[in-house]
Amino acid sequence: MNISSAARRSLSSPVIGRERALTTAEQLSATAYLMSSLEILAAERDRQKGGLNNWDLARDNYTWAPPKVRASLDFLARPDVTRWIHGARALASASLLVPGTSRRHRAAANGFLALTSVATYPRHHYGTDGSDQLSFLVQSAAMIARLGQRQPALVDSCLWYVALQATLSYATSGYVKIASPIWRSGEALPGIMRTETYGDGKVYDLMKRYPKASRKLAHAVLAMECAFPAVFLAKGRLTPAMLAGLGSFHVVNARVMGLSRFVWAFLATYPAILYVTQSRESTKPGGGSR
Repeated sequence: MNISSAARRSLSSPVIGRERALTTAEQLSATAYLMSSLEILAAERDRQKGGLNNWDLARDNYTWAPPKVRASLDFLARPDVTRWIHGARALASASLLVPGTSRRHRAAANGFLALTSVATYPRHHYGTDGSDQLSFLVQSAAMIARLGQRQPALVDSCLWYVALQATLSYATSGYVKIASPIWRSGEALPGIMRTETYGDGKVYDLMKRYPKASRKLAHAVLAMECAFPAVFLAKGRLTPAMLAGLGSFHVVNARVMGLSRFVWAFLATYPAILYVTQSRESTKPGGGSR
C-alpha cells in the first residue's frame, strides 16, 4: 500500500449500518444510565437530612404544581421507591448491553429508562448535568426507532435527530465559549482547574508552569467545538478525526474533572453521527450495511 492510498483510507469515513448504529448508540447510552443509577444508589447520604437532594427541602421547588403532581413526586421521593426505581433502571440498562435481545424488549427497556428519567428528575434535580439530558434524548430516540424498526426511514430520522442534537451541543458550546474573552485569552482552563468542584491541583500547576501550552489547548477545544458541523462536509471524511479529538477530550475530562458519565453520553451519539455523515447512498431508506 503506497502513502497516497493510506492517506485516502485514513480520511475515509468508516461504513456503519443502520442496525449497528442504533444498537451501539443505545448500548453506550445505557452504560451512562447504569453508572448514574449505581452512583445514586451508592449516595444514600445525598438524600438524607442535610444532603443536597433531601426531599424535605427540594420539594419546595414544586409548590406551584397541582396537588396530584406534588403527591406523585412525594411518592417517587420515598427512599424505598427511589431505590426500587434505580435498581430497576440498572437492570434495564444492563439488559440493553446483552446482544441479540428482541426488538420489543429493547423498545421497552429504552422507554422505561426515558420515562423514569422524566419521573425522577425533580428528585435528583441537584447533581444532574448535560450527560443526563443527552442520555435521555438518545434513549428516547432509540425507543421510537425500535418501535418503528420495520420502517427504515423512521429509524434514519431518529439517528439524524441524535446526530443533529450532538452537533448542536458541540457547536453551541464552542460559540458560547468563543464569545467569552476569558476563553479567547486562554485563561478559562486554568480558572476551571482552580475550582473545588471541577478542578485538579496538579493539572492547574502544570498549566501555570506552561501557559503557552495551556492557551493552545484552550484554543484547540474552541476550534474543535466550533468546527464540529464540518462533519457533514466531504462525505464524512472529517468525521473520524473530529470524533477522535472530542472523544479524547471527554476522556481527559473524566479523569481531570470527574465527568465520567459525559464520556458514555457523548460517545452514544457517535454511531449516529458516523451513520448520517457517510455517503448518501448508505443513508437512503433500505441502505446501509448491518
